[in-house]
Amino acid sequence: MGFHLGPLGALRTLPSPSLGTGPDASATRIGGTHRSLGGRVTVDRIAVPRAWSLTWPYLDPDTHAYLDALHLGLVDGPLWLIDGERRNRLSPQVAATGSAQRTTTGFTPTAGTLVWTATVPVTPLPLAGGLDWTPPAVGGSLAADRVPLAAGEPVTASAWVRAGVTTRVRLEFYDTNDSPLGHVDSPPSTPDSDQRLVVSVLASSAAAARMALLVEGNAAGAHVLTTAWQLEPAPTATPWVPGGGAAQVVVDGLSAAYPVPGSWASTLTLLEV
Repeated sequence: MGFHLGPLGALRTLPSPSLGTGPDASATRIGGTHRSLGGRVTVDRIAVPRAWSLTWPYLDPDTHAYLDALHLGLVDGPLWLIDGERRNRLSPQVAATGSAQRTTTGFTPTAGTLVWTATVPVTPLPLAGGLDWTPPAVGGSLAADRVPLAAGEPVTASAWVRAGVTTRVRLEFYDTNDSPLGHVDSPPSTPDSDQRLVVSVLASSAAAARMALLVEGNAAGAHVLTTAWQLEPAPTATPWVPGGGAAQVVVDGLSAAYPVPGSWASTLTLLEV
């Protein structure tokens, strides 16, 4: 069970938390439940932030010192947590291509028209919808928010696409100062039928990655329909799962006890921003 915590470019691998007492990674829905006079139930979801509780009965002093520094605010943020139990590194909203909020929040087109739609390519998991992008005649890119990378890990990006125009999936890489380091593209494809576009690479030194769709030209005004995006630490694409493998967090608490000399009994509580 792998957890990485820290600022971009300085993520630190944490020892495996105790399995007997956790870890806990609960999500709490912010919203309300309403029942009409006819008995119909409606659930409002404003947000579903998570909280992590990681416990170590015998934690080494160096790791505890690092966590203590984070808890005391001695390290500049923002802080990121990579949760190795959730392989899709994108946010839930981006991974589901807008289906969490039924909006295009989290996506940035260079130009053209972008809307959320319930008409999307058919995928193994029937999501509520995805994105309908009409790129300009000169082409362009549709990019998601950046997510952190651990040092030297393989990275694979994938997206389901239907488009009457040549399209690629792109992985863009950035350093700790948000400066671009380069990119890799999937082979060009014109997916008239539903198709999953995939690109894989070994990210040797990048601190963050951004996933995008690239269209070279769209003189005929074709629509690009896409859904089920995934950015995962794997050499090949695996079946799509909801996002949430990385999150900006704050340290809410850090307990400390001395079970034996040279060790710390600690519980770290993190809250998703």
